[in-house]
Amino acid sequence: MATGIFGLLGQLNSSPEPHFHHWQGASGQWWITTVFPLLASHIDQSSVYVMVRREANGMARPLYIGQTSDTARRMDEHLNDKIWQAMNLGGNELHLHFLAKTEQERFAIETDIRNGHETPLNRQNSVATAGSFLGLLSSKPIAMGLGR
Repeated sequence: MATGIFGLLGQLNSSPEPHFHHWQGASGQWWITTVFPLLASHIDQSSVYVMVRREANGMARPLYIGQTSDTARRMDEHLNDKIWQAMNLGGNELHLHFLAKTEQERFAIETDIRNGHETPLNRQNSVATAGSFLGLLSSKPIAMGLGR
């Protein structure tokens, strides 16, 4: 194994291992997501997406849940609203579920996950959408860890 400068240079070319997180929907079904930085904008696949605040203790708190046929396009559209609001609430991760094959499946999975969690930025006319941290005070705690 290379050490020193050669070890660092070797890390530049290596892709980090993907991280996963499972979200449980209101139905009891678990949905696997791939974890990306919140500002990931290079993913042009369809997805169900969860904007997340990962706490220092490992807890993941969902801030906003949606679905799209083109994740990169949708994140660009959200840049000046939902992403900015999520960042104001400490958002730092984007969790993407890629396994739904149709818009109907994506919508059903989005609804299942959203109905299983308090998501301050999905609420209409909430204090949280104005950038306040008050919306997080009522968030349900969720399971820690990257997997089920």
